[in-house]
Amino acid sequence: MPKFMQIVYVLGSTRSGTSALRNAIAETRFSGYGEGHLTPLLSDLLDNIEGHRVSGTGAAERGTGLFSLKPNVLIRHFFHGYERYLASQFESEFIVDKTPTVDPIRMAPLLNKYHVNAKFIYCVRRHVDNVQSKRKKFADHPFPSHCREWAACHESWLKSKVELNDNFLEMDFHRLVTEPSRVAQEIATYLELPEPEMRDIEEYLLQARPETSKNRDLTQFLKLSEIPWTSEEKQIFQRICGKVGTQLNYGYDTYFDNPGV
Repeated sequence: MPKFMQIVYVLGSTRSGTSALRNAIAETRFSGYGEGHLTPLLSDLLDNIEGHRVSGTGAAERGTGLFSLKPNVLIRHFFHGYERYLASQFESEFIVDKTPTVDPIRMAPLLNKYHVNAKFIYCVRRHVDNVQSKRKKFADHPFPSHCREWAACHESWLKSKVELNDNFLEMDFHRLVTEPSRVAQEIATYLELPEPEMRDIEEYLLQARPETSKNRDLTQFLKLSEIPWTSEEKQIFQRICGKVGTQLNYGYDTYFDNPGV
């Protein structure tokens, strides 16, 4: 069993290219579940430790184990056990985790703090294209929930990334489609992979373009003015997604609001 391992978290909203990037990375030395959904367990663990340390029985009584508890030390031991668990599941020192929800995005600074060697790749996709893709894939979900999910993920990322000390890559969905070779090179450099494994990533991205279909040219973005949403839906979309969309420089009828920025 390894003393430590490397784990790369592929983060992002649903329908943002997370599956394509996860699968491409899994062509290399990295192994992992198709979707992890384990980080909420870690989050609950951290919350419980902090809660007991503050208000658990014996927390204020000198001489008790809880009073003397060193939370950071205990948490690091728990994370080491979690890493050993993943290593045993996949018989690998290199793990890729893809959980396309807001939970691991919010938790990224803590994952970065407590893992021995964590990496983060965030998949970002323009709001108009992403919400429309969600609507087609998850037609039974209410339209506002698609908008809220996109906004929550990106708002959380803008907050979390500043605490990662530049330990992350951001990958725009459009680049996965239009610049797969350059994306593969950037990922390989970030993960310190040799050229043969970089070629494995590149080949996957070239042959299995994210969310592709014969009826959809992913190099072309959608225009809000032309998309078949109702006027009410467009107003809901702009109200929920507009602020963070502006922060990300995404336009409604252009890909970027200010192309030169």
